[in-house]
Amino acid sequence: MNRLLLIIGTIILTNIGCESEHNAPDIIPDGIYIGTFQRQQAFGGGEIAQVTITFNSNTWTGQSSIQKYPALCHGTYELNNKKITFTNDCIWTAEFDWSLILSGEFEFELSNNQLTIIRSFIGPSIDTWSDYYSLTKED
Repeated sequence: MNRLLLIIGTIILTNIGCESEHNAPDIIPDGIYIGTFQRQQAFGGGEIAQVTITFNSNTWTGQSSIQKYPALCHGTYELNNKKITFTNDCIWTAEFDWSLILSGEFEFELSNNQLTIIRSFIGPSIDTWSDYYSLTKED
């Protein structure tokens, strides 16, 4: 069931990206974005962390209610159509899953003050997961 939802969500995001690709913003509006992060595994669930990410020009800083889930710190980002690529400027230790570091390419959608950031990894059954950031810009 969760795999089906993952596939449907990916199709919807792909279709949204195709429809509004030419309207993608060049920058995320500066401000503080508060919301949640969840890594959804192929078999369901995933702990939910409260996260705050502040965007300023093409830089970001972030905090999570759970240490290294996700691994936020600070860095830069670039937008290219409906993709956002994060660079994380922090030094990390080796005792945790580095795929949780906010770094690399993600799909994103920005609508009014709502920002959704998603990255999926599809591997052999149990290795399939999606990272979901659901954020709202503070007024």
